[in-house]
Amino acid sequence: DEPKVTLLPSGEGAVPIDLAMNSATPLHNAALLVECGRLDPRAQALALFVRRWAKDRGICHIAKGHLSPYAWTLLTIYFLQVGLREEEPILPALEGFAVSSRLAEKPAGLAATSVPKPLAAGKGKSVSSLFMNFVRFYQSSFDLRNEAVSIRTGKRAPPGLALPLHIMLREDGKSTEVGPCIEDPFDQTRNIGTTMNAAGLDRMKQELARAEELFSKNASLTEMLEPWFPEDGPA
Repeated sequence: DEPKVTLLPSGEGAVPIDLAMNSATPLHNAALLVECGRLDPRAQALALFVRRWAKDRGICHIAKGHLSPYAWTLLTIYFLQVGLREEEPILPALEGFAVSSRLAEKPAGLAATSVPKPLAAGKGKSVSSLFMNFVRFYQSSFDLRNEAVSIRTGKRAPPGLALPLHIMLREDGKSTEVGPCIEDPFDQTRNIGTTMNAAGLDRMKQELARAEELFSKNASLTEMLEPWFPEDGPA
């Protein structure tokens, strides 16, 4: 993992903050988001919406054992590569991302390639419809134990040999559970999912189930993004 420091401020309602120096992740994240917009504007919109939803619902904070915003971006891209059943993918594998694929290869003096044309796929699905499919994919279809999120390959497959598994210890100190395998497309040996702990995984599953329930009730966007607070109430 990239070096970082977690600041632990004191006082009621204080929130831990992760501080990283000389990190390449923001650059990689920005490059992916920009190219998502070039390939299909819905892809960028969905990635930003998913991150907003995860933040508002309290499942996007590394210091609390959740996934990072970068991880949620990768989850969104992977879904748009493999998660639309019986339809062509909206996004290609990483090699179809002109800038990001060059950043991943990192050779000096590599000639620029043309920006790939957007994929005409997804049968005109709206961003809200894609979000519903995103939730259902990770709640019901994605195999957490045997599948790795790899936007580099853009294919459903087990984790590669170079990607370390993430085994999480439960609160009882004895039982364990397999955590998410999310390959950093710019470093095949880095598992972005290692920030998640067992409680964070439980919370993610709860939020996916909540979103699915709200879909069935035709709930409003405002209700979907209602900020989450711990059971003892807002700070």
